[in-house]
Amino acid sequence: MLRAVPLILVATASFAQTPPAIPENSPPQTSPAAPPEVEAALLARVTQFYQLEVEGKFYQALQLVAEDTKNSYVSVNKPTIRSFEIESVQFSDDFTKADVVVLVRRLLPLEGFMGHPLSLKDSRHWKLENGQWCYYVDPRAGFNMSPFKQLRRPVRDLPPGGPPGASGPAAPTPGNVPHPLALTVDKASVRLNSSGPSSEQVAISNPSPWPVALTVSDPKIAGLTVSLDRLTLKAGEKAILKVQSSGAVQIPTAQITIAVRVQQTNQIIPIKVSFANK
Repeated sequence: MLRAVPLILVATASFAQTPPAIPENSPPQTSPAAPPEVEAALLARVTQFYQLEVEGKFYQALQLVAEDTKNSYVSVNKPTIRSFEIESVQFSDDFTKADVVVLVRRLLPLEGFMGHPLSLKDSRHWKLENGQWCYYVDPRAGFNMSPFKQLRRPVRDLPPGGPPGASGPAAPTPGNVPHPLALTVDKASVRLNSSGPSSEQVAISNPSPWPVALTVSDPKIAGLTVSLDRLTLKAGEKAILKVQSSGAVQIPTAQITIAVRVQQTNQIIPIKVSFANK
């Protein structure tokens, strides 16, 4: 097991920066000067966030994500977490931001490791937003800093252009090969009529050679109906997501996002819903 972890980290190097080793069974390390009430509030939010991910309640976990990171959070695969333990906390910016390292046991959909939880360190940024601690991705580092970046398959080192004597385009580099279970959609948003009944459809395709199961989150807005014509997709099949308005929808001020989840990989496919006169 100890030898397997570095191999996985090569394949998922963008998950997070690996912090220094921390002795086992040690309490969470925090900044010495952190006020107790600030530390307690952060640890409570981090614990709530990870527990929701353990339970697969990603829509609820989204409420603990900063506004500038919500779209990124719902649009990527989320490896299945079995358990977690907070290892260290480092505060900054006068205790308004923090870097939190959590030891998680997660299932990764990588060949050779199916069904075998691995212990990995998950480092994330947190900040105070409207008085609450929220997980966020540093925009200066780009979305690749997210620990839930879509998984990539490792590619063995090859010289440019592939093996000696090979012709054609250059060999792909690690990070450029999409996960084989990633589903695709024909559109990322739909627009409904704000003054009368209307409906729109989104086609969800399964290009992988494996069957997958889908679930969909209903935003539970009166007059708005969301449905999938099928909840399982075989290789090469499509599912149709139908979004229908009765014409009497009380349009909320916040943006409406429908989340379709792939059970095998925890990939979240966000579909944005807007309204306009047609």
